[in-house]
Amino acid sequence: MVDSPGSSVAELLAWTRARLKDAGIEEFQLEGELILQHVLDIDAARMFAVMNDIASSEAVAELQQVTTRRATREPLAYITGKRGFYGRELIVTPDVLIPRQETELLVDLALKWAAEHAEARPERIADIGTGSGTLAVTLAAELPHVSVDAVDVSPAALEVGRSNAEAHGVVDRIQFHEGDLAIPLAGNTYQLILANLPYVRADTLKTAQPEVLQEPVLALFGGEDGLDLIKRLATMLPGMMDPQGSMALFEIDPLTAAGTAEILASALPTARITVVNDLAGLQRCVTAEITRTKAT
Repeated sequence: MVDSPGSSVAELLAWTRARLKDAGIEEFQLEGELILQHVLDIDAARMFAVMNDIASSEAVAELQQVTTRRATREPLAYITGKRGFYGRELIVTPDVLIPRQETELLVDLALKWAAEHAEARPERIADIGTGSGTLAVTLAAELPHVSVDAVDVSPAALEVGRSNAEAHGVVDRIQFHEGDLAIPLAGNTYQLILANLPYVRADTLKTAQPEVLQEPVLALFGGEDGLDLIKRLATMLPGMMDPQGSMALFEIDPLTAAGTAEILASALPTARITVVNDLAGLQRCVTAEITRTKAT
């Protein structure tokens, strides 16, 4: 049994998975592996190589503690203090929204746009609602020539963002701003503007998983229809987007895709509005692109 200091790594993994499954954790197999890797401080490849090894009593005790916390539906990222995103490990605390895999779509689209406009050499990016700095840090790391302005209303979240920027060696190219949406960036124009704003609707929040309800409400709730902040930021976009070529990208609730597209079309009449599906086939992102003005 797991409470024996002589338990093998394989036995610990089996016990952890069983506890998580009994607690109703859908991805109990994967999360069991992640917990074991965290406790033993090893990667996936190493974990499978040491399955027959005997874990120390200290490791067994820590694994029991971590598994018990996760079984109470505390988010795993808050327990381990980290979350993988776009091939990098990010620091995560209860002060920030936990990075999601679906948000990687915004990075993919931004990098694609930057590659297609390489001749213009996009240099300025705005990340509105940066939270843990997920998008700002990732894009600064992927695009070494850019500078990023990252804004959040939460001072605690900004501290996490700065820590991630330092950890990934991009803190010199990211300016963090405390404030409401794009207000701190007044007067600046950008080639890329990314916004993963709170967009959870009131009815969705009421039925959310227990883990989600432990994340900051400030980072989740987007008003009754989930569009409150998107509407407000849309009114600021005309003065922010580079008229010589730029794109704004919004992560959205699939149920509000049409509403978001309508809001952006109204705010930016000359922009090309596109709804993009994620890997699950759900409408996950709406983009607004302003094309370069051609000389006549």
